[in-house]
Amino acid sequence: MQECPYAEKCYRKNPIHFKEYSHAHLDVIYEKGVAAGSNEYDIPAKYSSELINLQLKLLEKVFPKADKEAATKPTTTTVASKTTTTTAANPVRKEPPTSTDGTQMASTSRAAATATSRDNSNLAKKQKLTERNIRDYIPVVVEKGRMAAKLERAAPYNMFLTAITDSKATHQEPLSITLQEILDESLGEIESSVQINFMIDIGWLLGHYYFAGILDKPLLVLYGDESPELLGIGKFKPQVTAIKVNMPTPFATSHTKMMLLGYADKSMRVVISTANLYEDDWHNRTQGLWISPLLPALPEDADTAAGESTTGFKQDLMLYLVEYKISQLQPWIARIRKSDFSAVNVFFVGSVPGGHRQSAVRGHPWGCARLGTLLAKHAAPIDDRIPVVCQSSSIGSLGANVQAWIQQDFLNNLRKDSSPVGRLRQLPAFKMIYPSFGNVSRSHDGMLGGGCLPYGKNTNDKQPWLKTHLQQWKSGDRHRSQAMPHIKSYTRFNLEEQCVYWFVLTSANLSKAAWGSFNKNSNIQPCLRIANYEAGVLFLPRFVTGEETFPLGNARDGVPAFPLPYDVPLTPYGPDDTPFLMDYLQG
Repeated sequence: MQECPYAEKCYRKNPIHFKEYSHAHLDVIYEKGVAAGSNEYDIPAKYSSELINLQLKLLEKVFPKADKEAATKPTTTTVASKTTTTTAANPVRKEPPTSTDGTQMASTSRAAATATSRDNSNLAKKQKLTERNIRDYIPVVVEKGRMAAKLERAAPYNMFLTAITDSKATHQEPLSITLQEILDESLGEIESSVQINFMIDIGWLLGHYYFAGILDKPLLVLYGDESPELLGIGKFKPQVTAIKVNMPTPFATSHTKMMLLGYADKSMRVVISTANLYEDDWHNRTQGLWISPLLPALPEDADTAAGESTTGFKQDLMLYLVEYKISQLQPWIARIRKSDFSAVNVFFVGSVPGGHRQSAVRGHPWGCARLGTLLAKHAAPIDDRIPVVCQSSSIGSLGANVQAWIQQDFLNNLRKDSSPVGRLRQLPAFKMIYPSFGNVSRSHDGMLGGGCLPYGKNTNDKQPWLKTHLQQWKSGDRHRSQAMPHIKSYTRFNLEEQCVYWFVLTSANLSKAAWGSFNKNSNIQPCLRIANYEAGVLFLPRFVTGEETFPLGNARDGVPAFPLPYDVPLTPYGPDDTPFLMDYLQG
């Protein structure tokens, strides 16, 4: 087992991370065991006892004491008449491969190697890469040069799910995608890029950049989660600029997952994703991505308002990026302004921290109220009996009952359509797809598959009403029932008429922090309070296909069915079902 590059500074709480990486400081504490009579570990004062206790609980789950002791017993293997003794904790390591000119390649989080005398950073301690061993580091490898054709065939939706390592059927699925394909040269020769994400393993990401042939190209990284590796990355990789997004409150999160890809011919592309940029999220988890069409550069003498889409995507994206108040984004905002977005057929729906009010020109600018503004203008009339179906990888504190926030704020916006104002309307039903304990236990990674589902017992116990609205995770049609969903989506569809009215793919989980909540002070104009940065896209039929609805299940008059990420009809929780809780992994 390789050593965690963060060592004592490791902040991870993902069980799969502890299955793949060793931590010497944790091993010492774990081996000593709990103190007699107290059932607690003796944790040195220099560590955060809360974090270390949580990580030790994960070790207990991943490596029960009996298994761990057995795993460390010496075993003898014979290779080519040469005998070596190893332990499971210290397997024989490969020598770091080198390039044809003898220099070591980009680092990756898949394997560890000793640091060079010139570079002793954590980043350099990872296994080096060569072209011949790409399959050792990237489990699903697709032939290069074919992504442009795949994207063309994915029209008009351009929406993909990530390939699942342990579901071979997804490797050849037309609407499955890998990170290597997003960087494929058939889409354009990348000259620079921006990665905005919550969690980023820079070694893993740069490994993909190396295999794509763009390791030396300028890369701007905006990240949300603490990352010791990213703090000093510029000293060892001068082409990388990494900036931690500062949040106004401790509980706010820079949660957006977005890529901006700039090409050598001055065109560009935008990718909106639900996946963090580290290995686990691209392994056995269901993730969603929307990839824009090619956005060519406008002529030098083009009008400043030229190149906008009918959905206003370009302006909304620029307004969103301005909210970061990061100077390094300014050249990219200028590039977007000079690019032709007219081929984009989806709406940008974002969230930014702060308090936001409705304006006369744009309506509500962010969060659930922005989605409501767009639906009220452009969604076809929908029968009130059609439920709003939500699906996310975490659930926030939603209140003492369904009325408190779900109905008053959230459904009050997502129920909107372009029906004439005035007629009496009722709130639609609310359904929430979230993996049950049974869904997770049967996943490709067993209980560890729940590592991407951070919904806890404390929150769940405060909202028992939620269970009556919960639906199982099932994705047999897309070969992903055993790939736990980190995707987040929101929609309304009609099974009887086999149609979808609208669909949202986003980084936003079902929470007030992500979507916003209105203050209830009647003396002032309602203000939507949002904590997080989030980004998503809204698919509306009138702009994507020119019709009132998308086909569901089968193509209709030459229009392909909308590619829902899960099976319909939905499967409600049974009496004995419970939502998967992160506490199951923590003891």
